[in-house]
Amino acid sequence: MGSLIIKRVRYEGDHYVYESPELNSGINIIIGDNGSGKSTFTYLIEYCLGGYLKYFNVDNKTEKYIEIVSDTNNYAEIEVLLNGELYGFKRFIGGNVVYVNSGEEYNSFPIYRQQLEGTVESEIFSDWMLDKLSITKQELNLGTKTWKLNINDLLRLIIYDQDTPSKKIYKEPTNLNFVTDSLLIRKTIFEVLLGISSDEYFRKFEEFKNIEILRDKEHLKIEAFNERYSGIDLDIEKIEKDLTSQNIELETLYNQRDLFLSSNKKVDKKTHLISEIQEQIIQDEIELSTISLNIQANQIEFEKISKYFQAQTSEINEIEKIIFTNEKLNLFSFRLCPFCMNEHDPKENHCLCGAEIKDEDYEKFIYSSKEYENILKHKKKSLETIQTALDSYSSDINKGILKRDYIQSKIKDATEKLKALINSTDVNKNNEAIDHLHAEILELMKRIESYSYRRKIAIEKQKLEENFKKVTETYKTIKTELDDLQKIFDKNNREIISNFNSIYHDLITKSSADANAAEINEDYMPIIDQGIYKNKSAGVPVRLIYYYTILALAIKYKTVKHPRLLIIDTPEDSGIDDDNLKNDLLLLQKVLSNVNADSESYQVILTTGLEKYPSEFGPYIIERFNKKDEGKFILNEK
Repeated sequence: MGSLIIKRVRYEGDHYVYESPELNSGINIIIGDNGSGKSTFTYLIEYCLGGYLKYFNVDNKTEKYIEIVSDTNNYAEIEVLLNGELYGFKRFIGGNVVYVNSGEEYNSFPIYRQQLEGTVESEIFSDWMLDKLSITKQELNLGTKTWKLNINDLLRLIIYDQDTPSKKIYKEPTNLNFVTDSLLIRKTIFEVLLGISSDEYFRKFEEFKNIEILRDKEHLKIEAFNERYSGIDLDIEKIEKDLTSQNIELETLYNQRDLFLSSNKKVDKKTHLISEIQEQIIQDEIELSTISLNIQANQIEFEKISKYFQAQTSEINEIEKIIFTNEKLNLFSFRLCPFCMNEHDPKENHCLCGAEIKDEDYEKFIYSSKEYENILKHKKKSLETIQTALDSYSSDINKGILKRDYIQSKIKDATEKLKALINSTDVNKNNEAIDHLHAEILELMKRIESYSYRRKIAIEKQKLEENFKKVTETYKTIKTELDDLQKIFDKNNREIISNFNSIYHDLITKSSADANAAEINEDYMPIIDQGIYKNKSAGVPVRLIYYYTILALAIKYKTVKHPRLLIIDTPEDSGIDDDNLKNDLLLLQKVLSNVNADSESYQVILTTGLEKYPSEFGPYIIERFNKKDEGKFILNEK
């Protein structure tokens, strides 16, 4: 369990400057009127923690902090206590690097992972932060996308902001889309912060995932091997036994021939020539066998790719039809309401409902004819590549067949020559017996070579099966360990969730939400009064107390990974009246008292209006802004 406490906030530019007083552990209150810079205070913190702030983006066409985006040579800087050690985080406005200072040591880390490409950097700022907070970097798979959880994702349950609708719980992500705000990512954030999915479990899960992939690969190797050598008897014990028997038989034939040769010197020259031809025939037979197997393998691949080619061709034909019919029917157009079928004038880059569309963040399932045309071009290009592969395999097959025919012809000629030599009559009366032995030896050597090749294949298969068996045994072991861990943590997590529900229920029933019951469901989302509708202002306590509860659990349990930092930015802007807001804010003290919170062990930073906080919070005020009456804005002109 790590801890994060903000000690000081700074801003420096050519035209504006700000430096906060020192913040304390425990509760810190920043008050101010509208537009005085309360939110800017929290934005500077979030920015230094690697967050994306649309208001600091000079290209933002709708809302931007003009004092900051028009300033020059400007940066934000915070001092933090990270696990009790003092660090400085500095980030230039518009920059994507966080500079980290720890005593005499200075480092810099890119914020985005793609910045690592082509550099010697090994980690981004988020990796460094998560390591310091003892949080394992989780990698999630969402369809074709892979998502690596980072510190900004976790800030979604650490920073209570005013931009996110109060009906929602999680702070909206930087790029809001179906991936970044998916249920999987939100559940993972909760589980990581609450320690529900422990590091040990995730490491074991990662190990299990890797061994599962390895097992599948080994299985595919065996399937491909069996397909390639289908119909060949690869019983290695039987092959070994036959080989031994044949070698003994060969040795006997050699001995018989040597005996005949030793009694007749005249056949030496002929015997030598016969032996040379026999050796050449054997070598040619081996090469012929290899060529035949390669032809067979290439033909199998050719047939596979041919089927894929046909499927792609069929798909291209379908798209060509769609391009034609789509324009005629005009069914899939953003200019046509799917309900009343009347035309409307959509706002560029906005959905029918008015929400902003960012094409790079989601996968479209409805295409215009132009887009279908692009898809068609892409698929046709792919078809060319497939055709090239087919041509290549076809060429290899034809070359193999030519070479096979040549070798077969060569063997046939050599065999005829051998027969002629054996049948010649220019030797003495033992010649017939010696020729017969030559023929037997030749046939036996061919069989031995064939069996030797089968033994080689059988050994290869045996190795593949042994590897698969070994990987499968490891897979079963890891699976059992993972299941055991799952059971242990399921048991432990029930305790955490039970405590969450207990604290949450207790606080909600005392809040302005006017509720009698509260708990979280299996997705960790609040269910108030069994789901009965509450007025809009109830969203503030429902969300606010959710954050209180997580902080309380972080203080209570050492297994909880939440860094015990809570930033609450101007909750009154979410539509709650002053009395109810003060009541709900006071519940923070109650929950901290219930878990015997030591003020040194956590930090809460609350920004709120001038008269929007309970009087009990007066001693916690560390900063005041008053733009309307005193002209005190967070940024001061130099």
